[in-house]
Amino acid sequence: MNSTLLDKLGEWNPQLYRELKGKLKTRNLLITVAIPLIIQLILLGFAYEQYIDRGGIQWEFVFRPLNWMLPFLLLICGVYQLCQDLAHEERRGTLNFIRLSPQSSQSILIGKILGVPALLYLGIALTVPLHLFSALATGIPLLWLLGIYTLWGAGCCLFYSAALFYTLLWNSQGDSKSIAGLGGLLAFFVSPSYISVIDFSFRWYQSNSPLKDWQWFFLPLGNEAFLAYAWTIITLSVATYWIWQAVNRRFRNPNATLISKKQSYWLVACFQIWLLGFAVAEINSALSEAHLFAGMFFIFFLNPIWFLILIAALTPHRQSLLDWARYRRYNSSSNRQNFWHRPLIQDLIWGEKSPALVAVGINLVITAVIWIPWLLWLPETLLQQDNLTTLKALVCLLLTMNLILLYGAINQLVLFLKTSKPELWVTGVMGTVIALPFLISGILGVEVMQMPWLLMFSPFPMLALVNGSLTTVFFGLLAQLGVVGLLSLQLTKKLQKAGESESKAMLTELVE
Repeated sequence: MNSTLLDKLGEWNPQLYRELKGKLKTRNLLITVAIPLIIQLILLGFAYEQYIDRGGIQWEFVFRPLNWMLPFLLLICGVYQLCQDLAHEERRGTLNFIRLSPQSSQSILIGKILGVPALLYLGIALTVPLHLFSALATGIPLLWLLGIYTLWGAGCCLFYSAALFYTLLWNSQGDSKSIAGLGGLLAFFVSPSYISVIDFSFRWYQSNSPLKDWQWFFLPLGNEAFLAYAWTIITLSVATYWIWQAVNRRFRNPNATLISKKQSYWLVACFQIWLLGFAVAEINSALSEAHLFAGMFFIFFLNPIWFLILIAALTPHRQSLLDWARYRRYNSSSNRQNFWHRPLIQDLIWGEKSPALVAVGINLVITAVIWIPWLLWLPETLLQQDNLTTLKALVCLLLTMNLILLYGAINQLVLFLKTSKPELWVTGVMGTVIALPFLISGILGVEVMQMPWLLMFSPFPMLALVNGSLTTVFFGLLAQLGVVGLLSLQLTKKLQKAGESESKAMLTELVE
């Protein structure tokens, strides 16, 4: 590549310059140019054989393979290369050196995404003209093709951001090859679904698809291709944005939580509103049953899983809690201030190193504020078809929220233990707690559905109302609140004791 152009790139993004300078060698460029040309010649040869048999070039036999091959290579090979490069840099210690450079973390990561798969981009770019020509010859509209390319690009942004996040999260757990291999394998299993949606979307909107009734906040996405396209781009962009926030945060400080408390509030609000859109539709018997099922599934089955992930991303580790406890010890102030303006309350709501339980509770309140109006809006007759009432649904929501708080308290207590591998301990303890109701029912030889009091401590407490009375659920709710209160009290005592111990240790060092 021209040295002047490289110098200009170096001024704009030094990390991109570093990546390109290491990869754009003559040998690499020749191989990169040769492989796409050979593939294109093979496809054209196959199309020519069809021309002899059918009396005309069948451009569809060129377009269809390329329409799968190009995004497939972009997603899988790109993810693999990024995972391997970042993990390798971490192993060699050069990533810490890069962190100390005056570049922003965003500039470094963008340089990685643009530079590491540079040869892959070149190979794809050399194949795009044939893909474009064969698509037009097949009868695919140009505007539709531009939409396909945009979706490929949006998918790459999402997958590549996720690849960086995955590598930064797990680079201490294995060597670069195993991390890259697992990342590539995950992309291999996930990317076909994404490519299939793009590949079949054109025929979907040209045919009588059963998804014609697909709506999101009354928007007829199933009938309007442009609306569906815009919705998909916005969804992918928002998802990429949140992953990118976690990547930036993790890159700057590997010991920090994956997201801040403030970010978690916005993230939960975005995700819950996005889910709510699928459950809101015009009231008619055909659509309402499907949307009722979707809403109930989101609230009572998907949200517990979502909050387990959020708790893991939001909970600080032992050292952060010790720092916070020591800070609170030295910076405690008078309680005469307004409750919401007290430093302790502000720390628990916004602080980077404070326990996560209050933030989890706030996120649950945000979720409830978004979903309760929907539950109240549903017709009672519709709920009764599934043996539900509005009161039962609200009680189920409260049970689920309490259970999530319980999981959050357990998670924080385990992470506060003095262990060499806290992540493994958390995984083991949380897995045991989640599976415990089912293990107990197995030991007793009774179906778990026949033990509603036990189901209230399972990940899906809504199931307790299937065979349980409101009285049983009420006592179960009190039991949940009692356990959450005891765990919170235990955590508070441990933090106070740790703060005192740390303060005494520091004073002893100063005296000596």
